[in-house]
Amino acid sequence: MKTSNTKITRIDWEEKLEVAKNFMKSRKNKKKVLIEIAAQHPLDNGRFPNEEFKQRLLLGKSLYQNEKKKGKCVEIYVPGSRHMHKNIVDEISLSQAGVNFLLKKGLAKKNINGENLNFKYKGKEGVYNSADECFVASSYFRDGGFGILYSVLSPVQIFRKALHYIWFGVLPLFYTAPTQDTYHDYIREVYDLIPYVRDFDPDMQSDSSYWGNKWRKERIPHS
Repeated sequence: MKTSNTKITRIDWEEKLEVAKNFMKSRKNKKKVLIEIAAQHPLDNGRFPNEEFKQRLLLGKSLYQNEKKKGKCVEIYVPGSRHMHKNIVDEISLSQAGVNFLLKKGLAKKNINGENLNFKYKGKEGVYNSADECFVASSYFRDGGFGILYSVLSPVQIFRKALHYIWFGVLPLFYTAPTQDTYHDYIREVYDLIPYVRDFDPDMQSDSSYWGNKWRKERIPHS
């Protein structure tokens, strides 16, 4: 499961964290806010956010409205390409399902990003896991001159996504939207995914990424 023979050390991580903190401090006077709302597959009936995804979108909408009231320029990014789950293919992308949901809730289309950013930063590879989400969001945060980054996600994901974000040089404010039933598994996170990301593959963007390749194989539709 290793993607490199060189194990990443605690010192490496402490240096990355310091870089991320300093970068966020350098942006503190910027008035632009970016809110990343982590997608969740599979969609209900192939087109609509499931309960976990819906609760994150609602929390993201609340954060958006609160920041707008402060006079900030606020944008949302809803990640996620078109997914397959257990050989059942969604009709639309996770991004489009989330964007549609927010538009129906009255948010302005010009302030919501989805497939446009997926393609800009990941091209034909698409966005198929948490690392991809963090890569796109952190890239747009840098390029767009934003000052604050919110990440709305499952409480089960928080430490793994924090590691990805730190490696990409940014440090969001994390907000969780817990639900009774969760797609992610606490024990799998602690024993399998977090150690892998921490010690061997913090960005999951290489062609040799074990979990990156595994998830793409499972989630990219055959047609």
